[in-house]
Amino acid sequence: MLVGLLVGAVKCNVSLAAALLADGIDDQLQLAADVVELVGATNTFVTPEEILFRDTKRNAWLAEGLLHVLLTLQNREPAKLLGGRVHALRQIHPIPTQQGFDAVALYVNDDDALSLAIGESKASRQDGSGQLTQASKIFKSLDSGDHGRHLRQELTALEGYLSADHAQQVSKAVLNRRCYVPSIVHERPFDAQKERVTLRDLVPPLNRKRLLVIRLFDFHGFFDSVADAMRDAVTEIVV
Repeated sequence: MLVGLLVGAVKCNVSLAAALLADGIDDQLQLAADVVELVGATNTFVTPEEILFRDTKRNAWLAEGLLHVLLTLQNREPAKLLGGRVHALRQIHPIPTQQGFDAVALYVNDDDALSLAIGESKASRQDGSGQLTQASKIFKSLDSGDHGRHLRQELTALEGYLSADHAQQVSKAVLNRRCYVPSIVHERPFDAQKERVTLRDLVPPLNRKRLLVIRLFDFHGFFDSVADAMRDAVTEIVV
């Protein structure tokens, strides 16, 4: 699914494209090169530069992709991660170091009110707790009024993928119905239920702070297996 996200086979309205967006050997070679650029040609990381790539680029991008996959699945019932179904989701960043929010989604609660979810993804084998604090600081900057113009641009881009009734709700009011979704992928256990001032003091109420904690018992092995699957999927996605 990550390769599908990469080539745009999953649309912003969280539906699958009727046809793949690329075909032919040239497109296949280009997609293969893109995948290698993102996750590497192999899972062997020996030099300091290779290890830095694995820890700060490959794993970070794959963790962001995992968040997107989970949000994509929220267009189905039951959709419990946010408390409502996702109707539009901004596509994944094409490069690991691209600035901006890791995920932006519009979802609808049981009362049919449109809400905004903002996801921030972090991946750390040993320091999940510290990464949760870092994610919280990013949300704090949103509360302080930073990135408002960026958020409005994201909303404008997603508005066209909504039904007419829901599109009418895309306004400043949606910004006031925002939900923060820190997503922490880690291996070393930490107390995710511990009260954290950085999370507690964020503007959204408790039910609009959705902490997603993904503990992997083999951190690097998991990402290695996903990277292998992506490299193998190139010939399946592009035919």
